[in-house]
Amino acid sequence: MNHLLNISRSGINGLQKKLNATSHNIANVNTVGYKEQTMQFKELLHNPILNSQAPIDAAAQSSIYRGVEAEMEQIHFEQGAFVSTGNEWDVALAGQGFFGLRDENNQLTLTRNGNFGLDETGRVVNSQGQAVDMVRYLPENAWPKGTVGIDQLGNVSITTADRRQTLVGKINVYQPENLNQLEASGNGQYQLIEGGQAQLINQGFNVRQGSLEQSNVNIAQSMTDLMVTQRAYSLNTRVLQSTDELLSITNRMTD
Repeated sequence: MNHLLNISRSGINGLQKKLNATSHNIANVNTVGYKEQTMQFKELLHNPILNSQAPIDAAAQSSIYRGVEAEMEQIHFEQGAFVSTGNEWDVALAGQGFFGLRDENNQLTLTRNGNFGLDETGRVVNSQGQAVDMVRYLPENAWPKGTVGIDQLGNVSITTADRRQTLVGKINVYQPENLNQLEASGNGQYQLIEGGQAQLINQGFNVRQGSLEQSNVNIAQSMTDLMVTQRAYSLNTRVLQSTDELLSITNRMTD
């Protein structure tokens, strides 16, 4: 009977993680650059039943399975739809690659969210104030005033009122050796796991100025997953409750 309790408990724990992941996806359906996360399940190891423990018919199953386990969340990096913003510092990536961000410790994080702008010191930063990783041909305080242009490779130029164009920098684009080396760190950002590497790339992508990449969450599928998971969770709790009642009856019979 304890096997039934363990199976129900593992199911409830796994389904709770699935509910958390699905709810997180739904909550971020309008988050720029967000990538859908899914939970995978695997069957736990089973314990063989020996004839010395219980008589086994030749046609009967000779083992008892221990339930399921929710594996680590998997991130789906399929490209989301683009929306035009008209903001000269907003950029989106068509194709592969990630923008780089630097924190106060100069640690690199990667993102598909290109909602950039200038801070009070003239640095190119994201909406959280993190510096955008880029090559600067001129220091920010030497950049001329004018209209910003960003080409398909991320080259940033500024055109002044007298139509003089100055190349001031280039937004770097990174590509990990393996997307499985990325783990979510919040705010649509990803960090490389230990041993993971990312390289600067100059092809395989197209930078689109004045656009942002939307979330790739399929809201209809996510709502369906939520309802199915809630139903499965409810059934597992009912099984657990019924097992507990049977154990109580058994205990009373042996008193």
